[in-house]
Amino acid sequence: MPQKRSGKKRVLVFSASFGGGHRSAAEALVRYYRAHYPDTVEVRVVDFFEEFLPGVNVLAKFAYQQSVQFFPALYGTFFEVSNQLPTNPVVHELRIMGFQRASDYIDKFRPDAVISTFPVAGGVVSDIKTERPLVAATVITDYGVHRTWLHPSTDLYFCACKEVREDLVVRGIPWDRVVVSGIPVHEKFSEPLERAECRKQLGLADRFTVLLTSAAGLTSDLRDIAAELAAAGVQVAAATGHNTRLKRRLETLAKKTDLVAVFGHTPNMHIMMRAADALVGKSGGLTVSEALAMGLPLIIYNPVPGQEIYNVDFLVNSGAGLLSRDEDDVVEKVRFLSTHPERLQQMAGNAANLGKPAGAQTICERVLAAIG
Repeated sequence: MPQKRSGKKRVLVFSASFGGGHRSAAEALVRYYRAHYPDTVEVRVVDFFEEFLPGVNVLAKFAYQQSVQFFPALYGTFFEVSNQLPTNPVVHELRIMGFQRASDYIDKFRPDAVISTFPVAGGVVSDIKTERPLVAATVITDYGVHRTWLHPSTDLYFCACKEVREDLVVRGIPWDRVVVSGIPVHEKFSEPLERAECRKQLGLADRFTVLLTSAAGLTSDLRDIAAELAAAGVQVAAATGHNTRLKRRLETLAKKTDLVAVFGHTPNMHIMMRAADALVGKSGGLTVSEALAMGLPLIIYNPVPGQEIYNVDFLVNSGAGLLSRDEDDVVEKVRFLSTHPERLQQMAGNAANLGKPAGAQTICERVLAAIG
């Protein structure tokens, strides 16, 4: 049975757990609505695959994780080929499989707007919208756009940068349906924090510091990079996330040098980013957006072909990041920045100019305006 209307506007947010970016973007939107419109907006977030495609959820995530970790070239080829096809056969089948359950859920919740942070969900919402009066919005979570994000009945597209907006317009999306909002991040990434105080809070010395972030399949590489940086006199703060193997290896290294500090999974990434002078890691959309919001230059190491190439191209072309293809190149670039403060300051300024820490606010307010 449809839920009885409460008098509040209703917003449904669809996400997915393929990497952390889609889910984190959705959570940022939910937090904004609950913080600023607790009495007038009812918001709900749903993992699209977990809720509507439970039979393929685990398999799909496993296939994605294995392909980007062990077969990145193959993943990149599929990504590029599917970007040229008028219809992605895999996405098409997933849309068909998830349509009825998603449609039933929407009929029951009766949202005024549905915001999708994952392309398959956006496609299903576009299909459902043809029969229901709702605002269909999509948040693109990278600094480039794959055609699987594009759907005929989507009312609003929110994107990371003007380059994506221009690409969408070239692909036929009306200019006034595309908003350069930035990828939504947690509001704590806009907090004014002092670098020296953040270093003190983390137990770090007040000196040039690199934040090393974890990534699947790079356990040995990142341990070796940390060792080489420490040997070069660079302080390393390592956020290993849920990579317990990397955490153990770095903790062993940290016992041999005071220049390596290991933090594992942390809710205080904003503090670690403010404490650092540069970040070394992968170029996921969320990581890039958080770093730019903090004005933190990035050194991207061995990006996965596909959407990460979009992101690293944007960073390099905008002067906020550098690309490294091997461990020695990472160390060389870090050492260069540590001894050329004017170049580091220029990159930090470029990053800050690109950052959009108020992305969640921009998206949420525009969706409310569209609801009317």
